[in-house]
Amino acid sequence: MNTKALLQLLRLGEGLQTEFKVQMPKLSRLAKTFSAFSNSSGGRVFFGVDDRGKIASLANVEGTLELANQVAQFYCNPPIELHHQIVSAGPGQDILIVHVEESDSKPVYAVDPNRPSDAWPYFRSHSENLPIDKKSLRTMRRIRATDLDKEFADMSRHEQHIINLMSRKPRQTIRQLARSCNIGSNRAKHIVVELEKNGWVYSFFNEKKREYSLAVPWKKNG
Repeated sequence: MNTKALLQLLRLGEGLQTEFKVQMPKLSRLAKTFSAFSNSSGGRVFFGVDDRGKIASLANVEGTLELANQVAQFYCNPPIELHHQIVSAGPGQDILIVHVEESDSKPVYAVDPNRPSDAWPYFRSHSENLPIDKKSLRTMRRIRATDLDKEFADMSRHEQHIINLMSRKPRQTIRQLARSCNIGSNRAKHIVVELEKNGWVYSFFNEKKREYSLAVPWKKNG
């Protein structure tokens, strides 16, 4: 990646496969990002960039990379492999880009070695790392990108509507989905449960309320 491509990407901001870090955060926090990318569609962490996409000064590129590799090996279960690239945006403006691939061994847990009993897997929803619900863990499977178009085409009208809605507005409740589809809550729940079983949707609790977000990248609006 050259400097021009880097600047164009930074202007897009954080998202499903992009996260910015000015410096190395708490290692257990970075583990959640690695877990979320691994359990979703992969992603990249840009070290030396603030939340607004502005380039900052990364004090120690090699030290940051070493810590990132430690997180991948000791704070993720199973351990993950990282790829990296260093891009210079100008004098004293080196950016470390760490690539996390989608895992073939899902779920990948974020583990704090000091609190191993709190280990939990995460997934990516837009620019957030969200904990995967226990129900989703039981049904998690890997959907390959080549399967998405065919599976979507075979879905019912309401299933397609829910997928497209979640691609624009994550963190939906059953009540919100039922209202959007103009169907009853029981029917909406049945549809979402099937989508969850098939790996399209993850569920999680937010203030004792179950919400749903897409488990796969999807941008169609048809």
